[in-house]
Amino acid sequence: MDLSKDQQQFYEQARERCRQDVEQMNNTIRVEWARLNDEIKRVQELIQTLELRKQTIAQIYASSSEMLGLENDLDVSPAIQDGGEDSAEELGVGEIDL
Repeated sequence: MDLSKDQQQFYEQARERCRQDVEQMNNTIRVEWARLNDEIKRVQELIQTLELRKQTIAQIYASSSEMLGLENDLDVSPAIQDGGEDSAEELGVGEIDL
């Protein structure tokens, strides 16, 4: 099918706009992915800090219980158990290769 010059120009511009849109979307995805990874790191560090503080407080509680002759009934097991929470797959979140 032969296209007029105007039609050819229209389709060439449409292709270029689509190419630019996809590249812009890819750039946005990369930026957001980096932000997400930074946030994950921040949360992991916070959880590690909280777990360490919890263990320190548990030692104080255990010593206080011992001094009072009481049973140490404080549960200091990890707040997040491996496999106990919804997995990424169960939440519908998959890996993205960029």
